[in-house]
Amino acid sequence: MGNLPKIHIKVPGTSANLGPGFDLMGMALKIYNQFDFSFKNHAEFVSTLKNGDPLPFADKDDLVKKAYESYFAKFAPSLIVPIYHCKMELSLPLKGGLGSSASAIVAGLTLARQVHKSLSTQVPLPSEKQFLQFLSEWEGHPDNTLPAYLGGLVFAFSTYGEPIQYFSKKFPKSVALFILTPEYAVSTEESRKTLPSHYTTSDVIFNLSRIGAWMHFLDKRKFGDLLVALQDKMHTPYRVTQGSPLFEVSKILDKDHLGHCLSGSGPSMLVFMERKSVKRQLPKLEVEIREKMDSMGIAYSFRRVQTCDLGTQITLH
Repeated sequence: MGNLPKIHIKVPGTSANLGPGFDLMGMALKIYNQFDFSFKNHAEFVSTLKNGDPLPFADKDDLVKKAYESYFAKFAPSLIVPIYHCKMELSLPLKGGLGSSASAIVAGLTLARQVHKSLSTQVPLPSEKQFLQFLSEWEGHPDNTLPAYLGGLVFAFSTYGEPIQYFSKKFPKSVALFILTPEYAVSTEESRKTLPSHYTTSDVIFNLSRIGAWMHFLDKRKFGDLLVALQDKMHTPYRVTQGSPLFEVSKILDKDHLGHCLSGSGPSMLVFMERKSVKRQLPKLEVEIREKMDSMGIAYSFRRVQTCDLGTQITLH
């Protein structure tokens, strides 16, 4: 497969759910996992980190390779799958709630489609609709994979076997975003086990009303509407329990009239602040968060982040 070009893929991180949009809503962020692939008649797949450190996952958990091979099994089963060597630069924490798994899946699938295209075979490429459907089904929910691929804020759904449907919006520049990430991991699979199997009608209506508030905020761009839109009764109360570090930080944010939501299943938390208020509010907030986290003995990072409207970027060399 020496005729294949070197391929660079840059995938943004994502924050899923955005409060009430459990398994439905997600937003791409300018934090990236990057992957460099080469094809030179390799005998076996090899993946390494660019900086020489050991991979933070076992070979059996390599989602890039799994997604890559699954594409050919789905769309081009008659083709011999080209073997690659991959060098990774990972800025997204594993099990941090910022879409690290989705970035690997998106990288593997977009790589496979590009390789399929470059081979110029008689096997037709999937349509964009077919590709998005497969992408959304890979994790079982599209709130990370579609924003990572498309960019922006994405509302997507595919229930009862219906085709994927989605729309995307740009997040308003009038709101500044920050990410608080405590230095402990949360397994999405384990976190989902804490959720109830049934919800009351009132809680479902509550979340539906807040998704409506999200649409109103994206239209009118008033910060007060965002504070309402971020409220949730379907997953946050079961994942951010009383006395936990994020619960204590949430109380600070509520007191300061700042928006916040758990990012995916956590432990990262997205914090929203009016851009015009950043100079006034940020120094005080940083002190309050530091004092609270230090008192609980929790190491953490807190940084500003921007939304990514471009989605996944592919460069051929």
